[in-house]
Amino acid sequence: HRLNVFGYLDLTSIGGDAFAGSGVAGILDLVEALRWVRANIAAFGGDPENVTIFGESGGGRKVCALLAMPSAEGVFHRAIVQSSVMLRATEPARAADFARALIAEAGLAEGDVAGLQAMGFEQLTEAYHRTQKAQGGFQCAPTIDATYFPHHPHDPEGAPAPSSLGVPLMIGTNKDEMALFLAKSPKRRKLTEEELHTDLAAIYGDRYREVLDVYRRNRPDATPWDLWVGIESEPRRVAVNKVCEMRTAAGAAPTYLYSFDWESDFLGGLFKAAHAMEIPFVFDNAEIVPMTGESEDRGALGKLMSPTWAAFARNVDPNHAGLPRWEPFDPERRPTMVFDTTTRAEDNPRGEELAVWKGDLSYYR
Repeated sequence: HRLNVFGYLDLTSIGGDAFAGSGVAGILDLVEALRWVRANIAAFGGDPENVTIFGESGGGRKVCALLAMPSAEGVFHRAIVQSSVMLRATEPARAADFARALIAEAGLAEGDVAGLQAMGFEQLTEAYHRTQKAQGGFQCAPTIDATYFPHHPHDPEGAPAPSSLGVPLMIGTNKDEMALFLAKSPKRRKLTEEELHTDLAAIYGDRYREVLDVYRRNRPDATPWDLWVGIESEPRRVAVNKVCEMRTAAGAAPTYLYSFDWESDFLGGLFKAAHAMEIPFVFDNAEIVPMTGESEDRGALGKLMSPTWAAFARNVDPNHAGLPRWEPFDPERRPTMVFDTTTRAEDNPRGEELAVWKGDLSYYR
């Protein structure tokens, strides 16, 4: 499927009807792929009425986008979102501003869409990256479109996309998501207390003290580096919990919430329960993936998690022999399956830490 400028450059305000849907072309590619599955899966022994899509990180956001696509209704029947959700799509005015800036950066006359189409891959990609930098890191992503993408997937000020409400969902995050991204920092494992305060204040302002106090109280043995990773990881969990709350309030199909807390010993535990760490366990091949380390319990966790994903796909219910009873999400108890050395069903795990954010989604990125 097409990505960045090739999949999500919205040219409808410049090129007119001929470019309708250009801001969601990459997602429309996915819809076409799923239509092919529906038409052909029976030939491979599959059931066209029982198709599950799932994705991690950007893949999770794509699943959210598909949930909001009316044209995708009926081509899949369950969804799993791992570690990253799409709350709102790009607004058309912002997308149009970027398209105009890209045309100018490419050295073309205003409105010269044909000139963009005639550019080579490398030339257009380079112009895209220059424009992106000049526009403060703006990335081409699905744009709201009255015909193809009429509703934000999970608008915090509104409701989930209507097309998503009938689709059962399994969704969760990893305890130390940001450990993967922060591992490249020269401060890794050497962060001082003073640096911790400085770095947190730069992002969270005066409220950082309240947040830090809660995490320090709940993690008394954590180093400044551990606290930095833990706090920076939490906006993803806040966003995922918001999606669960919204779906429940809207009367959506069952939503199952998980937390992946298992920590790898790779490189002395540098990556902890990092972003993407759950993937090898979902596919039950953790024992051949270096990042999962050498802990002897890797195989057992994979043999528990992989059937969980399969059970949800097959039965709309992730429960199976060997898994503690997993109840659908409700906002009062917040039942969560915690995948760890000892996997457990727990109501509102790390609840005080979640509560200190007060549902603030402004830090989610």
